Amino acid sequence: KQYQMSIKTIDVHCSNGHLLFGRYIKMKSGFLMKCYISRIGKDYVGVSGLPDETDVFCPGCKLRIGRIKTVKGMPAVFINHGTVKRIKT
Repeated sequence: KQYQMSIKTIDVHCSNGHLLFGRYIKMKSGFLMKCYISRIGKDYVGVSGLPDETDVFCPGCKLRIGRIKTVKGMPAVFINHGTVKRIKT
């Protein structure tokens, strides 16, 4: 199987429409499952430097949008489904 890299720059919003991450670099096609912190262009939440297992909340509406986990040695925000607008690339 060959995978085609489909790099896109997207904005990530909570389900209430607040901007969470601007200019996030998404590397694979499909639904957004996690946001690697190093690929976030503009961080409106303040996730940089948070320890693992920290819950992440939308600064606008206090909705829990995910949790910090380390994936492949890189910190990432694991997205809570239903709290972030569905993005499919």
